[in-house]
Amino acid sequence: MVSSKYLANVRDEEVYTMLYLYHNKGNSLETLERQFSIEQEELLGFLEGRYRRECYDNYKAIEKMFQRRA
Repeated sequence: MVSSKYLANVRDEEVYTMLYLYHNKGNSLETLERQFSIEQEELLGFLEGRYRRECYDNYKAIEKMFQRRA
């Protein structure tokens, strides 16, 4: 299980960057694991919105806005 102290140390900016690199740039999980020094379980928690739900929801809302404009 992931400690809440560990998750609290991950900044919102890092979460947004993870989401962008994974969903928009197509970076692999392995690449993101190395780049952010995070294990795959925790990484998937951020990318799937289980951790930092507000960041995930904000990211998806902005992504949806850009898709409507395109």
